[in-house]
Amino acid sequence: MSSKRTVTLKMTSQKDVVTHLSDARTFGELKAELTAVNWNGMRVVERSKKVTLQVDDAILPAGDFQLFLVPEKVKSGAVEKLDDVKNANYNMLRSHGSFLNKMKEAKLDLSGTTKQLRKVIEKYYKKADKAAAQTKAVSTDATSVVDPVGEIEAARTMINDAIDNIIDGIKNAPAAVDNTQYLIKVSMDDLDTEIAGLKKQLSL
Repeated sequence: MSSKRTVTLKMTSQKDVVTHLSDARTFGELKAELTAVNWNGMRVVERSKKVTLQVDDAILPAGDFQLFLVPEKVKSGAVEKLDDVKNANYNMLRSHGSFLNKMKEAKLDLSGTTKQLRKVIEKYYKKADKAAAQTKAVSTDATSVVDPVGEIEAARTMINDAIDNIIDGIKNAPAAVDNTQYLIKVSMDDLDTEIAGLKKQLSL
């Protein structure tokens, strides 16, 4: 039986740091111990090697280690629906299922095999397509138009608020957890990708 070591979890959505004594050997075993943590829609990064943990049978470090839980970013044109579910591998299905649970509140069971995950996601697609068709049939109001300027201004306000929160987090971060610089870089890289995608779509 392996000895227990300290696992530190830092979530970008919270200022508090979670510490946990664990003898878990795999990522799945650790998640089973930490049932209060919402793992759905989160990218879990092991700090020392900068490795993203995706599958339950991923082997954890033998000694003390830290995990960063970063909300998965939406990749333009590739998250609403997988193009080829039948040929998608386990990691793609699992990642997409996590996105649907986080962003669409799909409440999908992602604990099965690759074949089972395909069936779960295909069933969700059919249900979503049916609901969309019903909504389109009922709605005949074409007066609702998206205001792109308004959307951008609303996003600007959210970004400014996020920057204020980051600054507050830096000021109040525990000295023992030196993860601020890495998390900001991850967030800014994702933001740059989203902005580039938006400019391309608008042909700016």
